[in-house]
Amino acid sequence: MEDCKVLFIKKNKIVEECEKMCPWHRKLIYNYLKIISERAIMLNKKVEYLTIKSTRGRVCTYLLERYEKTEGQHVRLPLNRNELADYLNIARPSLSRELCRLRNEGVIDFHLTMVRIIDLEALRLMSVQEK
Repeated sequence: MEDCKVLFIKKNKIVEECEKMCPWHRKLIYNYLKIISERAIMLNKKVEYLTIKSTRGRVCTYLLERYEKTEGQHVRLPLNRNELADYLNIARPSLSRELCRLRNEGVIDFHLTMVRIIDLEALRLMSVQEK
């Protein structure tokens, strides 16, 4: 969108320790490894979701994992519906339909990106059964 400069750094300059022990070099290595490991974890999770056969299983498993991260009844989804559907590899209308079914069954309630877990045990049971 606008002019920028690109800095190419040789691989050995990043992964090898600097002889001067520069603090910024350590920070660069730390940040680089953090980004790479977070990406690897996210891709691993995505593969796990792909192994779940049903839409319900994927949605329930995702909601359970978000619940466990927040440890609260109210879970804020970091993705909008389109992004979440892409992440779970399901069609957006199917995602919305499944969320509505879970709401109608009294398992969850939701508004936009906020989901309230009403029946945690039912959610856990559906997540396990649908895998």
